[in-house]
Amino acid sequence: MLKTLWLRHPNVFIFLASLPILFIEARTENDFDIFIAAARDWSNGLNPYTQLYHEWYHYFYDITFLSLISLIQALPNFWIKLIWLMAQVILLIEIWKIILDRLNISNLTRRKRWMFGFFLVLINVRLLRDNLHLGQMTILMLFLSLKGLDLIFKKKSLLGSAMLAWGIVVKVLPIVVIPYLAYRKKWKATVATLLFSAGYLALPYLYQNTTQYSDLLKSRWQLLNPTNAEHILDTSERSFHSMTTLTSILFHAQCDDLHILPYRRHIVDCDVQTVKWISLLSRLALVFSFLWILRSKPFDEGKSENHFREWAYLLMLIPLIFPHQQHYAFLMMVPGFTWLIAPYWNNRRNWTWQGGREWLLIFVFITMNIHFLLGVWSGYYNHFKILTYGGLVALGMMWYEINRGDDGHQKEQS
Repeated sequence: MLKTLWLRHPNVFIFLASLPILFIEARTENDFDIFIAAARDWSNGLNPYTQLYHEWYHYFYDITFLSLISLIQALPNFWIKLIWLMAQVILLIEIWKIILDRLNISNLTRRKRWMFGFFLVLINVRLLRDNLHLGQMTILMLFLSLKGLDLIFKKKSLLGSAMLAWGIVVKVLPIVVIPYLAYRKKWKATVATLLFSAGYLALPYLYQNTTQYSDLLKSRWQLLNPTNAEHILDTSERSFHSMTTLTSILFHAQCDDLHILPYRRHIVDCDVQTVKWISLLSRLALVFSFLWILRSKPFDEGKSENHFREWAYLLMLIPLIFPHQQHYAFLMMVPGFTWLIAPYWNNRRNWTWQGGREWLLIFVFITMNIHFLLGVWSGYYNHFKILTYGGLVALGMMWYEINRGDDGHQKEQS
């Protein structure tokens, strides 16, 4: 029976097989308890953006997300989190379907395709585990970004724009897609995404007191304002990883990490204003590196076979260029990781230790999973921002191979 289910309905099999893990994780206290508590506070007339949860954490996301949670807030936290976790697994399956389609992995034999899927889970096990264990939003953001782009480039602009816009309103991160859509001459999708975003932001005015909701928007902006002091050095928590954090620890000796280890990590001690400019310029350099891989003039649709790699590169930028990013945000890099390893499975590359590419892939794997594989020294990995280096190396590999013109990929589907 199990073999028949696996052969005929593999996605159903995967979902059912994951249920025992989900039941265990639903009992874990994690960040989704913050979202549930914020939804209950909001329903009771409190401002969730001014409350502290789990002693010192803020709620950063939008009110429409709380509105959805409030529909089932009468349930115990366990059942709410279980529903969320099951939705996460379904979204992961949908993300995998898009990747299969865009990289032509679906053309492989069933056995080889699922071996590749298992391998992809293995190399991202830490990121997947952390997102499920901690009740995070990254899987939803990755799905909305990737699915939205996929629909838009399949001429389903309104639905794709609606999905992108909700991701932008909920957690801001997919906002990087808007200038890309304009560059690729997707005017309808660009305008629709902006209009949908404005609509989602205004939606709570229909069911909440106008003054109260305006105050909530102001409170949220105060938390998200990029000029806030905590976003400049971006080291208030040791587990932060991004270019803002990396430049701070490299160019400032006295970062505001309360749990800093007594080991030097800065190469020179600059004042905070100088660090701010270094951080800004380094992130701009990453953004402009994306313009270099587009390989076409502005307002050109580009080649359809290049679209997925552009999306993957753009999504890889997100955890690097935005401040206040935790390790689980690097799940946004999964499409890029898949792009890097796919040639070994579609027989376009052979694994060899003679070149540097395979050693770099091993380095990326270790940096992404070392907390999971050897967590006893996790404080040191966070102290030196090992994960950020792994993300930069993976991004650099994509940039190099795209510009060299020998990425080892078959023609992708449009």
